[in-house]
Amino acid sequence: MTEKNYKIESHPGYTIIKLDTILDYYNCKSFTEEIDSITEQPNHVLIDCEQIVTLPKDWVRAFTQLKVGLKLIDKEMKLIHVNQAVTAVLRAEGVDKIFKVAKNANEALKEFGLGVKRTLNMEFINPFLSATLNVLKIQAGTEAKHGQIYIKKASDHFVGDISGIIGIVSDTFSGSVVISFPEKSFLNIISQMLGEEIKVIDKDVCDGAGEIINIIFGQAKISLNELGYGIKTAIPSVVTGKDHTLSAQTKGPVMVIPFESNMGPFFIEIGLSS
Repeated sequence: MTEKNYKIESHPGYTIIKLDTILDYYNCKSFTEEIDSITEQPNHVLIDCEQIVTLPKDWVRAFTQLKVGLKLIDKEMKLIHVNQAVTAVLRAEGVDKIFKVAKNANEALKEFGLGVKRTLNMEFINPFLSATLNVLKIQAGTEAKHGQIYIKKASDHFVGDISGIIGIVSDTFSGSVVISFPEKSFLNIISQMLGEEIKVIDKDVCDGAGEIINIIFGQAKISLNELGYGIKTAIPSVVTGKDHTLSAQTKGPVMVIPFESNMGPFFIEIGLSS
């Protein structure tokens, strides 16, 4: 049996069809058989072309069939992340004026009247809480608990000696996560992780802060994407310096989560921008 190289994900008000690498005849036949079930929902449809290099003619015909089915139920279809090769195929097949294209999902959803706004509620924050406690316990044998979670004010200035920063990237929103440690807390934690006593923060151990936030982010991302957030992989960065402060990485609200642990205190900031 041929493995599917497309994925159909349903969300409130819209369905996104993610195409993967090379599209073949057998997958097209399978997809065509699913068109009726797609139009039964009924949702607007996004076709994500980010991972494909071209669009075969049989797939163009399948999408035309889907578009006709959607029109019958007063719904629309848009292609997103369309590259030049796909654009050329659409033009050659004479459907470039028929198939509507949007830059990304956020733009398409706004045109559908379905602009997605993500908020810093506990549904979003809890995966980071759980991941932080789990990662520190497994990676460094560190027991931690969080304090009261609150919105950061403009007058609040939290200082750390080493911070790991990672961006939250999605088609419909963006944000950032920062984990900051006092020097003593970080040295205690990294010493536990490496199995040897580390006495100073130098270039060789700075990557440890990036690795901690990367693992926390990775675990939280899995949980959030199961809820439909569509968060993408990102690369962490590290900031060091005695008592440094970090300006907000987002235009929206920032939540502060203080932690106490047997290795010392630290804190996490999570911010989102729609």
